[in-house]
Amino acid sequence: MNEVTQKQAEGAALAQRFQLEALQHALQSLEGELSVLESETAIQSDELSLLDELVAQLYAEAGLARPPEPAQPDTRTLTDDVPDHPRPCFRNVERYIADQEVEVTGDPLAQLLPPHRAAEIQRQFHADFGRAPWDRWDYGAIALAVLVGALTDYLLVATPGGSFKGKPQRGSPLTAWMKEQSKKLAPMSGSDDIERNALQQCIARLTTAAEEWAKVPYDVVSPKLGLTPNVHRLASLGHDPLLGLVFGVGDILSGTCTFIDKSGAWRVIDNPRFEGTGNPLEALVKVVVHGFSDVFTPQGLPPPFMASFQLISAKSGFTLREGGDAVSIRNVTRYMYANGYDLRHFMTTKVSPAIAEIILSAYHGARALAAGRGPEQASLPDKLKHEQMLALTHALLASANVLKTALYGWNPMAINLAQFQTLAKRMLSLAKLSAERDRLVRQRLDDGWKALLADAVQEFAPKGTS
Repeated sequence: MNEVTQKQAEGAALAQRFQLEALQHALQSLEGELSVLESETAIQSDELSLLDELVAQLYAEAGLARPPEPAQPDTRTLTDDVPDHPRPCFRNVERYIADQEVEVTGDPLAQLLPPHRAAEIQRQFHADFGRAPWDRWDYGAIALAVLVGALTDYLLVATPGGSFKGKPQRGSPLTAWMKEQSKKLAPMSGSDDIERNALQQCIARLTTAAEEWAKVPYDVVSPKLGLTPNVHRLASLGHDPLLGLVFGVGDILSGTCTFIDKSGAWRVIDNPRFEGTGNPLEALVKVVVHGFSDVFTPQGLPPPFMASFQLISAKSGFTLREGGDAVSIRNVTRYMYANGYDLRHFMTTKVSPAIAEIILSAYHGARALAAGRGPEQASLPDKLKHEQMLALTHALLASANVLKTALYGWNPMAINLAQFQTLAKRMLSLAKLSAERDRLVRQRLDDGWKALLADAVQEFAPKGTS
């Protein structure tokens, strides 16, 4: 039901209510007058009966014949000449409301329903679609999640290591451990003397075989085009863990290399050493296998979607050397990847938002069990509240990450990309759930107004029609 139809239905329902109240008052007044009339009629009937008997007696004593009775008067009732109460059609509802001075500015629900019924509907609405109240335990759970997540980000995630503006940076022990283990899993070279256990030896052989088999046209090193050994995997989109499933497959099918050059321009070049293939499945397998062979190498693979930031030439606000000027987001992105911000460190950054979500999930599970219901029985207001708590938690963690970056001397390597991606995901999830709530509310209102409109149509329809 659109807004115009809804307004017409509201007006029709209020007009119907106005007519019913007017008819009720008129009927009550008529009932009173009818009672008085019936009483007076009974008295007059008795008196006429006595008079009729007296007249008959007088005629009898005088020996005269009584004349015949006069013709009966018209027996139609007064109501036969009274026209029906006006029944406004929907096209004339607004005119009828204006003529009858019907009040339509108030709450239609309060005017159409008794107070107790309106209160019951409002209670049901708040139970189904209202905002779940927050208490101190909710804020306490958020505070705990933010505190643990921020400390994890500062102490465990830290930075990939190295130095910044000549000062050594505190590296992540988890990232350092993963990179140390990667040395034992990377493709083996002829002079490799690294000690490996049986599992590591097996994986190393697999990555070596993958490197030999999965040759791809987008694995290009060309410093003139900005595809240097340090950043060519970031620049060529086929190496992106997610974008590569699209652009990498396309490059293999066409024998090309799709990349973003050092000036931020989108480029597609032919690789003469490769011919395009017509098998999309084979191309997809090669993208995955080639990524598997690269992920354990010293340079590793870039984080998902990080390559797209190279298209942004706006100033980032970060300076990469002491006393230097602020550089573009593109240059910051290339600097981060070239200095160790790869997929392994990205996995480390996911620990902070993951811990926060675990804490909040455990909290909501405990509250649900205390209330005697399972998590799957959560109402829409409870789900909306959960999403709001998650969004607020990740927003605070993102703010804490900005503070962490400042404490690290505005080193861009301290940025937690996973935290900001999680915040964007939660904001989208909250917007989707809010839109779903609005849709359900609108549907409930539309269904109610359609039922009310149907009642109004039936009430206002001419007699004898359906």
